[in-house]
Amino acid sequence: MIKAVEHVTGRVGRLYSRHEQTADAIVHVLGILFAINASLWLLWHVTGLSVLISVSVYCLGLLAMTGFSAAYNLMPHHRPSKKILRRLDHAAIFIMIAATYTPLAVNRLSEPYGDIILAVIWLAATFGVVMKVLFPRRFEMASIALYLGMGWLAVIVIHPLAESLAGADFWLLVAGGLVYSAGVFFYLFERIPYNRAIWHAFVLTAAVLQFSCIWGEFAH
Repeated sequence: MIKAVEHVTGRVGRLYSRHEQTADAIVHVLGILFAINASLWLLWHVTGLSVLISVSVYCLGLLAMTGFSAAYNLMPHHRPSKKILRRLDHAAIFIMIAATYTPLAVNRLSEPYGDIILAVIWLAATFGVVMKVLFPRRFEMASIALYLGMGWLAVIVIHPLAESLAGADFWLLVAGGLVYSAGVFFYLFERIPYNRAIWHAFVLTAAVLQFSCIWGEFAH
């Protein structure tokens, strides 16, 4: 569907109605406001060098994901830079996933779990970013599989993670992963009315849930 539209019209993605675009714009404005305010508030309330650095990485990932998503999805189809922003938008998702793991791997998981998870997740993110930037159309399903695989990599350290996090924070993290995963359905099926706004609403909801986990663990 996407490729057909791009081939015929020179545009990226399917054409959305004005109401669909408005709904998506509202979600993105909420996302940007959340990312900026949540990041500033969180950084103001953390202490300790390792926590500050790792939480800063998380905040940068959150800002990158919401910022590039807004820039790409809200830009008119006829702008040449939209194709570039699409690459950055999809690449930023890999960064966000790895960035979410970072404060937990650095400050909550004991060795060797934390070091292994951190290395694997950032290696996968780097691979994903390169794939999306250099080959944006060639590995669509592989990139979705990699998103999901990275997101659920935590399953291999589920027991030490559950033991190291407060009970509510652990379940907030899991709930965020479930919401992210459920939203993929709406991303894949473009014929669903408002699918893009619904997908981004799932992403925003999941981001809020996992931010709540990070806040609960590190804010003082």
